[in-house]
Amino acid sequence: MSNLTKKQNEVLAFIKKHLDDCGYAPSYREIGEHFRLSSSATVHGHIQSLVDKGMIRIGEEGEARSIELVPQAEPIHRGFRLSADVVNLPMMGLIAAGQPIEAINDNETMAVPASFVLDGANSYVLKIKGQSMIEDGILDGDFVVIERNPSPRNGEVVVALLDNAFATLKRFYREPSRIRLQPANKTMDPIYVQDCIIQGVVRAVIRKFQPV
Repeated sequence: MSNLTKKQNEVLAFIKKHLDDCGYAPSYREIGEHFRLSSSATVHGHIQSLVDKGMIRIGEEGEARSIELVPQAEPIHRGFRLSADVVNLPMMGLIAAGQPIEAINDNETMAVPASFVLDGANSYVLKIKGQSMIEDGILDGDFVVIERNPSPRNGEVVVALLDNAFATLKRFYREPSRIRLQPANKTMDPIYVQDCIIQGVVRAVIRKFQPV
């Protein structure tokens, strides 16, 4: 499995889960919609790469519905259930709950309760650094489960990417002529931007117990 790219492994995991849940493989269109791939050629490329690497095989008709897993071709469990109660999610690094800092991709994983995850294939974990969300119960050192969602509702806590380089965790409010990223700390001022990239919405907070 080490010769698969991250995206190829995610596609393989999605195919396996679809086979397990539905009894048949997903279509190319379903794969594209799941991964938000607008080009069918990109989907075909991922499928062909998995065929070339011996992970799957395609039936004679050549359609995605005829995909079969090659025996022992098991995806690394990222975003899917390890058991009925636990999901393993990618750990994407640090994010500021204060002034924006650069997010770090640590390429690790973290097991979280399955009840915290609505869409495992589109979720990941970040570690909080800073104090700006403490009044919402998000503290320095906490872990947050993020679900990718580029179109949050007003008031949701989001991961906002600023200037394509710096990520910060704040409450999202779209105002008539700007976006307000509101901290949950009365000592801190909001951040105002004309636009930003929303990388996801907070779905759960995980805290390690530390005795006083």
